[in-house]
Amino acid sequence: MTVQSIKDIASQLKTLNTELQQLPGVTAPAKGEASAKFTLELAVTNSDLLKVVSGLFSNGHHARAVEEAYKYLNNLVKRKVGETADGSPLMQSVFSAKNPKLKLNSLSNQSENDEQTGLMNIFAGAMMGIRNPRAHEHDWEDTELHALQLLTLANYLVERVEQATKP
Repeated sequence: MTVQSIKDIASQLKTLNTELQQLPGVTAPAKGEASAKFTLELAVTNSDLLKVVSGLFSNGHHARAVEEAYKYLNNLVKRKVGETADGSPLMQSVFSAKNPKLKLNSLSNQSENDEQTGLMNIFAGAMMGIRNPRAHEHDWEDTELHALQLLTLANYLVERVEQATKP
């Protein structure tokens, strides 16, 4: 998933939000926080992940919501495979195409091996490039839109973990 595709998703979510508010019988959320919460619920479809981030996001703690989403993802992977490793090394170990502990597909051809390796890199990069800066910097801030983009990616990755199988 590219940055541009995440921006496209966020834009489509805003358009969908506007269109939904115009449908008869749909109670539109108020502007501001309620609208942001409505958009969050469209972006984060995994109910467990939504529980983790909803309160933080709705209260304007966007960076903290993103941090907690990626900590949730990290812990989900740990629980699914029974690992004690953490962060990027965990993701590289678990999603390795050569010796995966979780398979994201059947790994039956080069395209599927490429997908496994590419997503392994995304999982590992998300720990280093998204989770860690927010966990280690006390003044890290995210705009609402930036947080929605990162939470949409977290949602996708959580769903992939939940669908993954052990070899």
